[in-house]
Amino acid sequence: MQLKYKLVLFDLDGTLIDSLEDLAEAVNHALSLRGYPLHGLDEYRKMVGHGVRNLVTQALPEALRADEGLIDAALADFKAYYSSHIDVHTRPYPGIPELLRDLDASGARIAVASNKFQAGTEKLVKEFFPEIPFAAILGNREGFPLKPDPEIVGEALRSSGISREEAVLVGDSGTDMLTARNGDIDAIAVGWGYRQMSAAEGHRFAGSVQQLRTILSGDFESHPFEPFLPSGARMLFLGSFPPQQHRWCMPFYYPNWINDFWRILGLIHFGDKNHFCVPGEKRFDEALIREFCTARGLAFYDTACEVRRLRDNASDAFLEVVTPTDIPALLQRIPQCRMIITTGEKASGVIAERFGCPVPEIGGCVEIEGRMQFWRMPSSSRAYPLPLEKKAEYYRRLFQ
Repeated sequence: MQLKYKLVLFDLDGTLIDSLEDLAEAVNHALSLRGYPLHGLDEYRKMVGHGVRNLVTQALPEALRADEGLIDAALADFKAYYSSHIDVHTRPYPGIPELLRDLDASGARIAVASNKFQAGTEKLVKEFFPEIPFAAILGNREGFPLKPDPEIVGEALRSSGISREEAVLVGDSGTDMLTARNGDIDAIAVGWGYRQMSAAEGHRFAGSVQQLRTILSGDFESHPFEPFLPSGARMLFLGSFPPQQHRWCMPFYYPNWINDFWRILGLIHFGDKNHFCVPGEKRFDEALIREFCTARGLAFYDTACEVRRLRDNASDAFLEVVTPTDIPALLQRIPQCRMIITTGEKASGVIAERFGCPVPEIGGCVEIEGRMQFWRMPSSSRAYPLPLEKKAEYYRRLFQ
């Protein structure tokens, strides 16, 4: 297994193992001893990840959560029960043991960084992954801060002798992502844990263990262009990702000669579909396009900044998103922007998920965040079965 990183730092609960049911039963045991209401798994899913003291506190009736003596007593009952029932239901997620073995065989250092109490962290790691020589197994210990404090990252780096540039944290929560950011290392969010992380949240994302393997191996492409964000831009066009470089006729957005995006804009604004084409050559006039977009306030980027191609073609259907674009951060750089325009099904789906809105019908728009319009245009690819002139009728609505 080829590796992008020399140290892989894993969160435990919700990332390597599914321990939710055992945690829930232990907390409910402590609650039942006192006659307090019990909670279901979905409720506990929202509580875990910040240490067991916080977990027990959140499970208590709200009016009692400031009673430190009660919390201490309930926590002691939780630990007593949990210590003897810690692995009744808990199991590694499918594919995780094999991944750890392959990482170890490839020379990676592996560490665990958890907010679970230290004794429980060590017991579960050693029970389920006994053959892995972990560089560090770090849980919640007296005198050490919880995640998202970056101290746990620094400790893992010191234990392994690996630099920050060569390390990554894999986890299932925003706390894990913030820990990595605070510790100045890369992060990968996984989609199988407790927090329902998604590919629309602006960080590297693995929806499966196989996708995690892909990211850890570095088998993906990074976006070749910087965002084009002219001052005063009022429209942001977002595609999915550029085609492979051998398909380009210029190093700018919509670079494929047989993609009709620039012909559509030429037809709309100048009555000439070839306005942006270099006469006698199969390429677009990049300088003319940049000048036009700057003058008209048109910004460009894509909804993914890192992808894996599943096939050697330009189709969005075979793009696997590794890292989605941080759209809110992009919009902060163009504060006058009032329209987001997507030009394909995949890009439209990403925006709808990110902003929690429906996907507009082709040629239509919906309002997002009370101040911006989200428009969906037909794909400008010639593979999309619509004549250029008909596509231009849809795009013309943006400029009316």
